[in-house]
Amino acid sequence: MRRPWLECFPALPISAFLCYARCIMRGMFASWGTGFITGALVFGTFSWAVHAAELSVPAIATFSDDTLVEGAARVIGSRPLTVVLSGENRQRMFTLADLVSVEQLVEQAGMERPWTFKEAGRPEKVYLEGEYPLVNFLTRLTLVNGSVVTGHVISAALELKGPTGKRKIFLQRQIKGTKTETLNDLVYLRTLRMPAATIADGRSISGRIEGFGTVLSVTALDTARGHVLFAHVADGACFDFGTLLPGRYDLCVLTDTHALAGLSDSVPPEADRGAPLQEGDPAAIDVKFPLADDFFNDRWILRLGGNRACAKALVYKRRAEYYEAARWTPGGFLWHLEVWTWHFADPDWKVDRRHILIRHKQKGGERNRTLLLSERLGAVTPGTQLHLQANEAPDATWHTVRTLD
Repeated sequence: MRRPWLECFPALPISAFLCYARCIMRGMFASWGTGFITGALVFGTFSWAVHAAELSVPAIATFSDDTLVEGAARVIGSRPLTVVLSGENRQRMFTLADLVSVEQLVEQAGMERPWTFKEAGRPEKVYLEGEYPLVNFLTRLTLVNGSVVTGHVISAALELKGPTGKRKIFLQRQIKGTKTETLNDLVYLRTLRMPAATIADGRSISGRIEGFGTVLSVTALDTARGHVLFAHVADGACFDFGTLLPGRYDLCVLTDTHALAGLSDSVPPEADRGAPLQEGDPAAIDVKFPLADDFFNDRWILRLGGNRACAKALVYKRRAEYYEAARWTPGGFLWHLEVWTWHFADPDWKVDRRHILIRHKQKGGERNRTLLLSERLGAVTPGTQLHLQANEAPDATWHTVRTLD
């Protein structure tokens, strides 16, 4: 049976859709905390990521048995190296080009007894004979901007191609041996160094916004890696993203009266050689857009940028009612400002990822925001200090898109 709503998605295993359904039921895609970094939601495979996985960097791997292997390392598969940061409880993705080194730190190690539940659905355990080795890891990444992040890696496989052939390297949060092994029998990656990578002083994007009301949040879409980052906001006007990786960032600002956004043509390096958008592409994407499964029935594409390998659509979505504090909120509505990325797989457009820039629960009586676009907020590079004012020439700086009602 033909299912047209699936045509806007690339081919995915059924497990991916089941995982997505479980997350929807648990509210995982509707609950976002505060902080500097917010992970992006991945709804499908994406064409340029497959090419990204094929890129390799020089690397030297050291294992727990003191074996040393040198060669060109690449990630196997389309998913970049992904780490759940300690204290953040959210994912962040990295390319190998972002890394100076990867260290697997032993968080806990010991001999464990095998067990099984005494009865299905009950917590009591029955321990069996024998022991097996179990090691849990923390992963520490040193980045090219000089910062260091630590967390639990989501299992990834790398290929290291050297003079003696190819070798697979597995990065895992946990490894488990058999009952015939001891802790000394387990061999795992200890460090992975990228000798060609150099550490440069990391720079920030910061600024001040005046004349648009009180600044509530400032986000940035990392166009190279697909992250959404949150800035620290102070005094209702100033913001600072802290140390950033090299690249270009599209910024979005939420105030109590406006939403300010930048949508550039900047795309990941792997998609940079994509064909330019053609005259009929916006209409073709509009045809597929309503078929995408989404929590919001009311949604609109406001602007389109990028190219055919990675088209970026600025999307406004709203839901008339929402449930909060054990009751419905009368007169209010929930709205998002997002960027959806697409790629053209002849003859159709496929949606790749959705990035939430703003998620706002608007209460009854609260003022509707006006959405303005500015080129100054698009493709911003680290080291930039912005000073945005409402009294700048409107024709040259600010372009009114719509009222977010």
